[in-house]
Amino acid sequence: MTSIADRIGGRVKQLIAEIISDGRLAEEGAQEIRKAETAPPAKPFGNLDKLT
Repeated sequence: MTSIADRIGGRVKQLIAEIISDGRLAEEGAQEIRKAETAPPAKPFGNLDKLT
């Protein structure tokens, strides 16, 4: 997944975990958010910097 999708997915898991009081699901959501924060930045145009 992309970092944006990981952040959204993590936050959704955290919100659902709050509603149903599931600590395990909240931790999974937090892990996804941390993963997104440490992911390298996306390159939407690939390796264009190496073509010049």
